[in-house]
Amino acid sequence: MADRSTIPDDAAQFMEDNRRTFMVTLRKDGSPTAHPMAGFFGGSLYLNMYAASVKAKNLGRDARICCIVTNAADAQRFEGAIYKGKARALPVEEVFAERVPVGLAWARNPGSQGSQEQPDVPPEDQRKIGDTAGRVKRGVRVIYEIAPEEVGMIQELREE
Repeated sequence: MADRSTIPDDAAQFMEDNRRTFMVTLRKDGSPTAHPMAGFFGGSLYLNMYAASVKAKNLGRDARICCIVTNAADAQRFEGAIYKGKARALPVEEVFAERVPVGLAWARNPGSQGSQEQPDVPPEDQRKIGDTAGRVKRGVRVIYEIAPEEVGMIQELREE
């Protein structure tokens, strides 16, 4: 797991409560590109994508990543956290280890063996996840852990 000491408490709480994420990676030519995602936070930020996707290919070439985690689109007041760091593809053995960080618990199917100690996956996230466990085991999907380098609430980082 990444070093959480670089993550302010307010940003950590915000990311635990919000999943709407926009990930920014670099294309082959070095230009930035952004993708909407569902991010899962629990000590580190975790992202789930197809192994053959452009997103995964970009991270394979250059592990630098910036994610913006925001509240719901219909929220009365926009809030967001910026999470900059380096992405690391997690090996299958790590995803399905006996003990995993809270932020990675969603990768297991609800009720699957070995996940009894993990928090329940909220119904609104179950549809996003689908059969992630099976797809990760088959190598169709990959889960990335983002090691934080700079994290904070957008307003606070703007004021610095």
